[in-house]
Amino acid sequence: MNEVASSIINYLEGQKTIVEHALHAYDPNPLIDNDRDIRQMRELEAIKLRDRLNELSRHIAVVKAMYPLPKGISNGSGKKE
Repeated sequence: MNEVASSIINYLEGQKTIVEHALHAYDPNPLIDNDRDIRQMRELEAIKLRDRLNELSRHIAVVKAMYPLPKGISNGSGKKE
């Protein structure tokens, strides 16, 4: 079962990385954000992405809690648990 949990964690961490990269596109940019409506739209999208990051982090924590990996075993992301 640890292989399944490790695969799930790897997938979720990959999705989290994708969302983190997408969130960087919504960093404040004075050239783009000069229109009030555009700024509000970008802020709303950034909020949605931050919410998605929190959801993914929660899912990762749940999987790790349900299927703890033995000490010294890699979870597949290169990090030892």
